[in-house]
Amino acid sequence: MELRLIWHEISELLYPPRCAVCERMGEEAFCPACLAQVEYLRSPYCRRCGRPLMPTAEAHVLCGECRKQPGELAGARAVGVHTGVLRRAVLQMKFRRRRGLVEPLGRLLAARLAAEPEQPEPLDLGAVRAILPVALHPRRRAWRGFDQAVLLARATGRQADLECWEGVLERIKNTDQQIGLSVEERRANLTRAFRVADRRRVEGGVFLLIDDVYTTGATLQEAARAVVRGGAQAVYGLTLTRAQPVWQLGRAVTLGDEADEEAS
Repeated sequence: MELRLIWHEISELLYPPRCAVCERMGEEAFCPACLAQVEYLRSPYCRRCGRPLMPTAEAHVLCGECRKQPGELAGARAVGVHTGVLRRAVLQMKFRRRRGLVEPLGRLLAARLAAEPEQPEPLDLGAVRAILPVALHPRRRAWRGFDQAVLLARATGRQADLECWEGVLERIKNTDQQIGLSVEERRANLTRAFRVADRRRVEGGVFLLIDDVYTTGATLQEAARAVVRGGAQAVYGLTLTRAQPVWQLGRAVTLGDEADEEAS
């Protein structure tokens, strides 16, 4: 038997596989029991940005933010709300380096992409030329040790049969942390944070930005603005989770993912 296979069997005895979310013994990083608890984001939501709306809202409406300031992002969707097992999975992947979650989370993103044509007021995601990960700044990536958006974009591309273009959208501004900032302050913090490295590759195309969490949308909007400035025809966004709406929480919350990690 090869040494590699022997070591694999020894490793499984010493460190048996566990679900990275609930720590239950098993073969999968995101076990079936946890997957069954995912709270998917369902209609009604804003037909443009995907913001969850109150259950009494109509399925085809725009939220107040999109009516007031639609921005460069042509539309955005998320797998679920940033709560429960999906939130825990994101935090485990991102802050506990549980990379075994990347593939199952990529499957959720690819499944949400495939389901869009059947949704109310669907986005034209079938026209997407390639996925662009909303990459971290190189300093932040070096500190964290990996780039979760890049890993998720690769996994989604493999499972959705879409090319993932890394390095086309670059983060050139090492922004301050977004914790505690208002929507306006977040936008100012992210101004000119991204650029397109090669305009010839994006000119006239439709692209899909991939990130892990949509909090206020400031990051996706600024990334989309850079791609549109580079000559793209349209830019959409897809994330794993979307911040819980104020009406659902019963109070105003502006925590970003880093603050979420500190509170968890």
